[in-house]
Amino acid sequence: MKKGIIKAVTPQIQDGVHKSWINKYTGKPNYGFTILFEDGTTGYCGSEKTIYPLAVGTLVTYEMSSKPNGSTHITKVKRFENNGNGKSNNNGRSYNDPVTVKRIAFSMCQTIARMHFANAEIPPKSPQEVNQLAGIYNEWVTSDIPETDPHFRDLISRRYYALQLAVECIPFTDLGIMRKEHVIETAETFLKPVKEIGHAVQV
Repeated sequence: MKKGIIKAVTPQIQDGVHKSWINKYTGKPNYGFTILFEDGTTGYCGSEKTIYPLAVGTLVTYEMSSKPNGSTHITKVKRFENNGNGKSNNNGRSYNDPVTVKRIAFSMCQTIARMHFANAEIPPKSPQEVNQLAGIYNEWVTSDIPETDPHFRDLISRRYYALQLAVECIPFTDLGIMRKEHVIETAETFLKPVKEIGHAVQV
């Protein structure tokens, strides 16, 4: 079992669409990604999610195998368990390090912004337009959560996963989710029952 820090994850695009296939063990669709680790290791991996569920900067364990065609496949990717002292065994970097958390959040918002344009079938005019929408989403994700909060990273991630779910629902036209304001409003709706579970942490 190898260990690494995710540096980048990008969707595999085939004929203009996200590459997918049916998992023969689960019967569910899987989506292809290219994953890159900080040490330079890279390969192909799959997920049932259209946005890869592990964020950039996450320390993970994984297995790697080479295929006859020369490609490298990354499998069994799992988050490396926290050692219980507030650090992720990631060369001493704090799990809640504000700079790392903010970088991960903005990267996730860029992916969510790209998916918004794709699902709404409104092609962006430039990469800057994707960054602009990502900035709006990132402002919602990070607002009103103090960096000193011991749950900083978890609270931030709950918000961008709610945004992700909202954007994934854009193709359900009866929901009327098209504009960024609709996405944020829907994300808040999705986040509400999550906040109510246990009442231990307020978002």
